[in-house]
Amino acid sequence: MLYNSQSCQIDIADGTMNYIEFGKGRQPLIILPGLSDGISPVHGQMQAIILASAYKKFARDFKVYIFSRKSNLKYGYSTREMAKDQANAMKAIGISNDCGSFAGRNDRTISCY
Repeated sequence: MLYNSQSCQIDIADGTMNYIEFGKGRQPLIILPGLSDGISPVHGQMQAIILASAYKKFARDFKVYIFSRKSNLKYGYSTREMAKDQANAMKAIGISNDCGSFAGRNDRTISCY
């Protein structure tokens, strides 16, 4: 597969979370699609190949993970609950909750320590 891309799914509390992983690096790079995820959830091998191709610039140096949100969200589910789901999914597949930095809206960079 392109850049060792694969479509995956993990069981978390009250549902599942789809994600795609690819790349040859040891350091993880986490991508959360945000609002577009509701239109095109992350799943399926064809989408894994497409996303690996789109983010190929990172495939050599990082192990890239692109997460969908949890399936079957209930009405009123908070972003705090979504963040907890994300942390639990990452922990379950062996990704540390330590982070360096990430770019948000308007390319502002936020660092975590």
